[in-house]
Amino acid sequence: MKNALRELCHYLDVTAQVIRMAILTVIEYPSNIAGWLISNPLQFIMGFAIIKFVVQSFGEINGWNYGQLAFLYGISVISHALSMIFFVQGWFMGYYVIEGEFDRYLTRPLGVLYQFFFTNINIFGVTDLIPGILVFVYGCVKCRIPVTWLFVVQVIVMLVGATLIRGGIYILLGSTSFYTRSAVDFGQYTQEIMDKTTMYPISMYPESMQLILTFLIPVGWVSFYPASAILGIENGIYNGLFVPFITLAVGMIVMLIAGAYFTAGLRKYESAGN
Repeated sequence: MKNALRELCHYLDVTAQVIRMAILTVIEYPSNIAGWLISNPLQFIMGFAIIKFVVQSFGEINGWNYGQLAFLYGISVISHALSMIFFVQGWFMGYYVIEGEFDRYLTRPLGVLYQFFFTNINIFGVTDLIPGILVFVYGCVKCRIPVTWLFVVQVIVMLVGATLIRGGIYILLGSTSFYTRSAVDFGQYTQEIMDKTTMYPISMYPESMQLILTFLIPVGWVSFYPASAILGIENGIYNGLFVPFITLAVGMIVMLIAGAYFTAGLRKYESAGN
């Protein structure tokens, strides 16, 4: 028990130092971060403005009003931002496999998967948090959601689970490079799919697609089901105070599967040598 606690503290200390170095690196180039602070929030604000235009022109989207859509959209963007900070490297795993970059991780006394993601924190992902938080708060105000301790716990649990789901999917897709020996970048395609299925109610899709997005590719748990539960929107068995905790459970399961798949793929890694 003491050894496990000591190891956990060591990993946390390493992570803190990596984040510190990442921040120092970013502030070395203030004009770069300024560009990101303008461009990243703008794309999400514009996307949300389009939703407002659609609602004003055609009415509710599958029973969701503007305030509820803002709440859903905010959750989606916040979890997207967190996944960009911690797991975006999964998009480029194929290049690390092809170029033999995993060699350096295999020689260090830390977990390979941990090193790959947490020794290269993407601080620029923080710029995505700004519009996400703004739209989320706006949605809470429009829906008149009482900010209680239960609500705060639900939101935190939901966001952790949603981030794990996104990160697990990135790991699964990236790990295919161990088997295909290909540097194909699935990141942009995956992000497009997630944007279309987490920023809008998945109930607007056919039932067959809803089943896929619930059980096979569980992105429905990123925002739709927990948001529906918190807002009190009826969704059958997926309604109730416990739904955000299901999101966390689903995220942990996806991450465990992704970790096992990555570990199995790493055994096939051929290194940069002959």
